[in-house]
Amino acid sequence: MKRESIVLIGMAGVGKSTIGMALARALGFSFIDVDKYILEKDGRTIQEIIDEQGEEALLQLEKRRMYEINLPRMVVAPGGSIIYHPDLMEYLKRNAILVYLEDSFENIAGKLAGGLDRGIVGLKSKSLRQVYEERKPLYSKYADITLNCQGKSQDQVVSEILQYYSGLSKKAN
Repeated sequence: MKRESIVLIGMAGVGKSTIGMALARALGFSFIDVDKYILEKDGRTIQEIIDEQGEEALLQLEKRRMYEINLPRMVVAPGGSIIYHPDLMEYLKRNAILVYLEDSFENIAGKLAGGLDRGIVGLKSKSLRQVYEERKPLYSKYADITLNCQGKSQDQVVSEILQYYSGLSKKAN
């Protein structure tokens, strides 16, 4: 199968890393959290990069690090801002299955309460709601699968992704 990896897209706080680790275990794939990968490679958190160099520098670094990842048999949890790179998103769409983990603004805001120092691109000039509303159509545009996570457990979300993935895998072969 050409697209034998999964990239989870969606807002910060939706659970990309947690769901990604469980999904990778279930599939027997490797897992990478891109924010942690950037910290390992560059020695700084996402928020430190934004504070020291600005959002545009982070966006370019995030894009460069995403292209470095060897995708086959991988589950990837990137930062929510990767959708600002149409060229990267087209590359990922050709080489992976993109799963949009969708949740309500209220749930995401609740999960991020007190944690808005997570390096969310756009918060310097916009509210969290504005960033959410701006990104939502972009996530939908690129997603192969959109999964509403509202009110679902991690196991339920992983199970649904596995069902969709096995269906897509059969079609691709």
